[in-house]
Amino acid sequence: RGHVAWEPVWPGGGPLHGHPMGRPHTTSDTIAVVRKTATALMDHARSDAGRKKLRYAGVSVVFVPLGQLLVQLLKWGFGVHEVLAVFIGACILTLPNYVANKYYVWKHTSKDNRTTEILVFWLAAVLGTAFAMVFVYVLGRAVPEERGELAHAIAIFFGQLLGYGIVWVARYLFLDRLIFKATHQGAEPPPELLDELHHDFPI
Repeated sequence: RGHVAWEPVWPGGGPLHGHPMGRPHTTSDTIAVVRKTATALMDHARSDAGRKKLRYAGVSVVFVPLGQLLVQLLKWGFGVHEVLAVFIGACILTLPNYVANKYYVWKHTSKDNRTTEILVFWLAAVLGTAFAMVFVYVLGRAVPEERGELAHAIAIFFGQLLGYGIVWVARYLFLDRLIFKATHQGAEPPPELLDELHHDFPI
């Protein structure tokens, strides 16, 4: 006999979550739900929007370690304060990050408003950097070098990771709906959408 899980019910027959007794359903039902969820996720991953999100995550997998490496190199190799190191690292990586997101993630080939795109992308990067600098400062003070260089380096690492992580999803929505909204599947935008883009970002 297979394992069963209990779905709580009211005395009248309706579900009652949190009640120890209820209507039983088999393990196979749970497996079926898991399979449907996995199938839905796989279908989304194969869609244009899903592939774009995977490319965005892939770019982050590349640039986050690069940013960490730069911060640690500036901190321990050149004696730069960790907060300033975060800012310098962001300035160095902003332009290649923009290029990777524009041409690889969103496949946005239009040259219209490039100056405005770079400026707004840089401002978004500054916002993420500001969060990272705040968390790096706070965690750096909480775990000073006197407690050990390794512990201090780990605190800086998690401070930077937490700061950038907070704006990671917000930046995706910002880029997708505002900066690179003209093209979503690599196709050239219609004239009316280009007019809207020019209206949003006059240069």
